[in-house]
Amino acid sequence: MHTELRDVTPGCNIRIDKEGRWFYENQEIINENILSAFCNALEKDGDGRYRIVIEPEVCYVEVEDTPFVVASIRGDTKNGLSVLLNTSAVHELDPSTLSIGESNVLYCTLPDGMRVRFSRAAYYALALMMEEDEAGSIVLKTGNAVHMIHQTKA
Repeated sequence: MHTELRDVTPGCNIRIDKEGRWFYENQEIINENILSAFCNALEKDGDGRYRIVIEPEVCYVEVEDTPFVVASIRGDTKNGLSVLLNTSAVHELDPSTLSIGESNVLYCTLPDGMRVRFSRAAYYALALMMEEDEAGSIVLKTGNAVHMIHQTKA
């Protein structure tokens, strides 16, 4: 629980574009240590807004779509799949969380509840593992389970 955080949002001017790139005052942040610190300090507040909390300060961040992006897929459908994020973090993929949003963008939800967007390359890699069922729906078969990929609104 955070107490007495000082909001420094007007002076921090940080945004994350739809490809998961971070910017400070329209300059891309490329320093890996700074990016790592910001990624680790990123959270959602009770209203669903993203913010970086490094006590005693908080900075609300403008996020174009999702703060993290799936850069690639690891594993296979028999033994399980993982997603490699643009932050280098690897998470087990829960196929039941896959959904297709606006503009046919693929999303999944991480174990911590964070929704992430697939990069085009990761989407294509996973699409090669998907198939169409008898009803014409797109599904992903993993182990003995069949997961329907649902169409959602953003």
